[in-house]
Formats: sequence, structure tokens, C-alpha cells
Amino acid sequence: MGKTENFVIGLILGAAFGVVAAYIFGPSQATTFDSRYQSRWDRALAEGREAESKKKAELEAELEETKRRHTPGRED
Repeated sequence: MGKTENFVIGLILGAAFGVVAAYIFGPSQATTFDSRYQSRWDRALAEGREAESKKKAELEAELEETKRRHTPGRED
């Protein structure tokens, strides 16, 4: 390949990467730019953290219930 072909390929790949990065880190539709602004990335991270804490609470409750049921010498 020649220098021109490499340049065109690099230009296309760079533009594609820019579009993907702008979509991921840019604002979602109908976003207002105030103190509550979140990009798609920020929103996804916040939802992931919320799901993590809910699942952790569920698993801890299940663990405590299992411990309570299997305590030796205890009759329920």
C-alpha cells in the first residue's frame, strides 16, 4: 500500500473511533447541562453500582438466613 492509502485508512479509522467515543462519553438525548448532567458512561456506572449494592444486600440476607437455619443445637 502507498502512503495515500494508509492515510485514508487511518482517517476512516480515526473518524470511526471518534464517533464511538463521542457516543459513549457524550450526553444522551434530551440532556440538560446543569449540575445533574451525566454522560451515558456515568449513568451506566451509577446503575451498575446500584445493582451491585442491591445484589450484595440480597446475598448477605440469604447468607444470614442460611447460617440461622444451620446453627447446631438450634431448633426452629
